[in-house]
Amino acid sequence: MRLSRVQIKNFRNFKSLDIPLSGNTVIVGENRVGKSNFLFALRLVLDASLPDSARQLKQTDIWDECTDPNPTVEIHLDFSDFDSDEAILALLTDYRLAEDHTISRLSYVYRKKPEVSGEAQSETDYEFKVYGAGDESRGGISNSVRNKICIEILHALRDAETELGNWQTSPLRPLLDDAISKVPKETIIEVAKNVEDATAQVTNITSIKDLESSLTSKISTLTGPMNDVNAKFGIAPTNPQRLFRSVRMLIDNGKRGISDASLGSANLVLLTLKLAEYEWLRTKNDQNFTIMCIEEPEAHLHPHLQRTVFKKLFESSKDEPLCLLMTTHSPNIASVAQLNSIVVLKQENGLGTVGHSLASLALQPELMEDLQRYLDTTRAEILFAKGVIFVEGDAEEALMPVFSKTLNINLDDLGISVCNVGGVNFDPYVRLARSLSLPFCIITDWDPLTGKQPLGINRLLSLIQLNNELKNEEQMSETEKQELSNDEEKLKSLGMENGIFCNNSTLEIEVAETPELGTALLEVIQAQNFGSVRQQRIESWKNGESPINGEQLLSMISDIGKGRLAGKLSEASIGLNPPEYIKVALEYISNNVQS
Repeated sequence: MRLSRVQIKNFRNFKSLDIPLSGNTVIVGENRVGKSNFLFALRLVLDASLPDSARQLKQTDIWDECTDPNPTVEIHLDFSDFDSDEAILALLTDYRLAEDHTISRLSYVYRKKPEVSGEAQSETDYEFKVYGAGDESRGGISNSVRNKICIEILHALRDAETELGNWQTSPLRPLLDDAISKVPKETIIEVAKNVEDATAQVTNITSIKDLESSLTSKISTLTGPMNDVNAKFGIAPTNPQRLFRSVRMLIDNGKRGISDASLGSANLVLLTLKLAEYEWLRTKNDQNFTIMCIEEPEAHLHPHLQRTVFKKLFESSKDEPLCLLMTTHSPNIASVAQLNSIVVLKQENGLGTVGHSLASLALQPELMEDLQRYLDTTRAEILFAKGVIFVEGDAEEALMPVFSKTLNINLDDLGISVCNVGGVNFDPYVRLARSLSLPFCIITDWDPLTGKQPLGINRLLSLIQLNNELKNEEQMSETEKQELSNDEEKLKSLGMENGIFCNNSTLEIEVAETPELGTALLEVIQAQNFGSVRQQRIESWKNGESPINGEQLLSMISDIGKGRLAGKLSEASIGLNPPEYIKVALEYISNNVQS
């Protein structure tokens, strides 16, 4: 089974959120965008421990910009793929949608009471209801559903040490109780006797016994005989029923307790025990499906440990009746999550917080793998960006930050990332950006060929077609495409309208032909100690005695290595104006992000 769709209306940050989900979910977004509110919305429907007083919302829980005098808050959770589990099927059958029996819906609504006429005057004029099947008349959700399909929250500011140290709240308690129930009574009595003997050995040491007598006497004197607690030194309770409750999880091979662990280690122990508890509850048929919500799981964890732990967790939970739902600011966690598990929350003017889910991202498997590999390599920075510049290779990636500074465009301040796609296959990256409603531009070469049509023509036409498809706009006819192929300037102009910026050749040649920047490039190349023929050729280009030969220039650059050249050129280009097509592209993405 899986939680396949969440709809939220008029609740806190959300005017109207409707997102598909795919198994485990990783929610990213800025502070105050509503990640915690999203989780609380799920609790309003599912959490059996949430009292009715918490479900009775307040005016401050309604979306701030709602103009309806009698607003309605709605939350709908859709569950799919439950037919293969007979226990869950029995629970959810009554909540199937009439229009689609493969989906069961559990809902929460908060609205004005039907008996109140006119506008509601106070919160007492409102009521809530939790119901199923999208039909309020069919009655509420039974407690058995909430107990068997449950939600658990590990809050961002959780105190793992206290939770593990408290017998009532520790996830170790039910596991130990179950283990103890399998121990023969005679064994328990024998262990208790051994502990009692060991305690006597320690407490009968003269200095310890004297200290015990002194302290217990002071307590008795302070409280009086009627309120004396009868204190006594001991190692552990000797009552057989209480003895095993003193068992605790220790670290460092039993040398230290959880109180001595780092915050990160304590949280990992808590997480592991929680997962073990859910697994145990499922074996007892006390729970059939668990949505485990973890807020900011990266807290106190080293980046490498974040990737290691959560990559294993995502993989191991695939076949379990368990949905991991995480909110995070960590690109390390996002990078190891499956691409279709990502949900990005953003604030948009007049719309509150909107969600963009990659669960519906339609790509061929090999393209999905390319994107997944890119996110893993770059630590998923693009998911946290406000805009993105797609470039072909290392040289563009190294030069964009330098050129942007020259133009007084601060990419970091604007939240704009440079994405090196390692080639010219921009298709999956454009689809990703469109799915996230992420402003983007593409900077690419025209790549002319001697005696043939430039490679940039078909590339540009294909990208414009893709943009039309993703914006649900009419596609170009074959006649229109042919006309554009014959009119390069018109094609490039249409490309710029779609955020695609081309040069007239390649980046390196454009740089060489740009005043000042070209001189810097030639000086970098000249410093590489080429032979006399090439040195004379470079000198001739610098002095303007002969035009730059693109083929010869690219041959030298190839010998140097594009990556190495880019690094040296980025240092030499500080303060120098970029080629015109790059300047226009940087201004385009800057304006789009700021607007």
